[in-house]
Parts: sequence; C-alpha cells; structure tokens
Amino acid sequence: MIRTKKILHRQCWRNIFLIILVHVVFLCGICLFWWLYPRIYMHIAYMKMDFLMPNSKQIINDFRQTGNTKVKPFNSFVKEDAYKIDPSEHFCDNTACGSLQMLFVVKSHVMNFGHRYAIRKTWGGVKQLRTKIVFIIGYTEFATPFIEEELKQYNDIVQLNIIDTYENLVYKTIYSIFWLLDLNIETEFIHFVDDDRLVNTLNVYNIASTQIAPSDLVMIGHKLNYPRPQRDVTSKVYLSPAEYPFSYLPSHIIGGTVLTNMKTVKMLAIGVSYVKVIPIEDSYFGIVAAAFNIEMRHHSGFLRYEMRANVLPYILSSPGYENIYALIRDWKLIKRRGFTFRPAMYIYNSWSLLFDRYVFSLNR
Repeated sequence: MIRTKKILHRQCWRNIFLIILVHVVFLCGICLFWWLYPRIYMHIAYMKMDFLMPNSKQIINDFRQTGNTKVKPFNSFVKEDAYKIDPSEHFCDNTACGSLQMLFVVKSHVMNFGHRYAIRKTWGGVKQLRTKIVFIIGYTEFATPFIEEELKQYNDIVQLNIIDTYENLVYKTIYSIFWLLDLNIETEFIHFVDDDRLVNTLNVYNIASTQIAPSDLVMIGHKLNYPRPQRDVTSKVYLSPAEYPFSYLPSHIIGGTVLTNMKTVKMLAIGVSYVKVIPIEDSYFGIVAAAFNIEMRHHSGFLRYEMRANVLPYILSSPGYENIYALIRDWKLIKRRGFTFRPAMYIYNSWSLLFDRYVFSLNR
C-alpha cells in the first residue's frame, strides 16, 4: 500500500514536471516565432526591394564590389534652389573648422527662436570640446526678418526652401547631409538631433570616441527593431500602403538623436539618391542604411522618453524639452553634478555592443 502511494506520488510529480516542460517549450516556441517572423518577413521583403529602390540588386552588388554604380539615381535633388539661407561662406569665420571633435546638426522649427538660443547657451556651447553647431530650419514668410537678424548674430542657420512641416522633416535631413558634404568640413563625429532634446555633450563624445572608428559605417542611437508601419490616418507618422506596402519596417534609429561619422554621412548621401523617399524620416534612413550595409547600433543612453532629472548626468540625450526653461534648468544640474557616465551603464552597453555587432555580422 505504501509502495503504491510512493509510485503514485512519483508519477504525479513526473506529470507535473512534464506539464510545466510542455508549457515552457510552447512559450519558448511562441517567443522564437515572435522574434524570427519579422526578420524572415523583412528578408523576403528585401527580395522585393525594387519597389523602394529600382534595380536594387545591381546597385547593391555594384557598391559591394566596386564602391560605385552606373545605375541612374532614382531621386533628383536640386541643390541650387534648395537653400534660402546658406552660411557656408562665413560658417568657420569665428571658429576653426579644420579639426572639430563634434558637429551638431540640429533640426529646428523655423519659429523656435528660444530653443536655438537655449541650445547655444547650454549643450551646444561647451568649452571643453572643439564643437560647432548648425541649425536646419524650414521656411515661413513672416519669420524672414527675424531669421535674418538671427543669422547676422550667430551665422549658424541653414534655411531650406521648404515649408516647415513634419512631412518635410525627411528633406531637412537629406539636404543637411548634402550641405555637410558641400561644406567639406573636417569633424570626428556628427550628431543629428532635434531641438527639443537635452544632449550631455561630453558623454556623447566619450561614447563616440570609444565606439566609432573613422572607417566604420555606423549609426548609433535608440534602435527600434522591425516596427510596424502606422496605418492610422490620424497619426502624424501615418504611412499609406501605397507609400510602403510591407507589414514591417526595417530596424532603424529614432530620428531625434543619431550619432555617426563623416564616412557614414557620405554613404547616406549616395543612398538617398537611389531609395524612394517616404515621409517618415527615421524609417526612411533605416531603409537606406539597411540597403547600403550601414550598421545601426543601439545604445540605451539615447533616451526615447523623458526620465527623472537625477539620471541626466549619466545619459547621452533626452527628449521632452519643448520648454526652454526646463532645458536651461536641467543643463545647470548636469554641470553642477559634473559630466560623467555611469560605469554600470557603460558595461551594459559594452555587452550590448558586442551582441549587436554579432547580429549585424550574421545579417551582412
């Protein structure tokens, strides 16, 4: 009787173990499917890349083999009429541009005079590094006299001949890239950033100098992995099926803060000539980067959402600074606590970097 009870007891535990094992395997299978499906889907979608980049296979093969192609560009960007204000001639009058450590390319709304002033007085004007800042703005008629006055005082504004709307943000980045190449400026690193962000300048430079080599083709920031395109017509990031017919977007760095180097900027300038433009900036440059073999690397120090003020000395870039007084206040907090980068975060991101590089090598 006792022996029978022991056998039943063992069988009961064995059954419980098997049930748990089956559930664990099932959940792992679901997680694996959830992880693999968008990647397989995007691999298949990129076999149909001709929708976004006509003659894609020939272009990609040409660039991999020779670094050039004879295929005619799909897009035609007319630079002669693109700029209403171009400060190139006197951009380097006040500061030497021959050996910059960091160039900030700030996408700013034409009416955000206060934001630009606050950035110049805070993270855009640090004295510990050789930096330069340029603001890329759109056009609105009644702001012209004020913009001209601002230009006289600072000479750091590139005004494009386009209406300053969210849909045109992608063209701000495209023409800022062309402007940089025409300027032929020498800088170690370039940080594309929105004017509603707080940037911890020295932390950004420290990360750039340890994680970006001059020969790298890389963009570092907050990386989104295979998001779905927004099909809600009321959303500002709406993408119609006619503009983008696939169910997933390629992984990309959010457009509000992207750290890179000049070699990558030159490759992006080539890429945008061949890839059909869609009106969502960060998604578009994710497509360009994926097509032209530019690594997109995640770093948790580039925040996607605003966080508590006490973590600001340890981060790289934070959104949520539509209020310029908050920007000035929190910059003072960073200066008071000193520029530093939390060791634990550095170790975490070092491991994250190794993993990202491994995954990138598999996808090449």
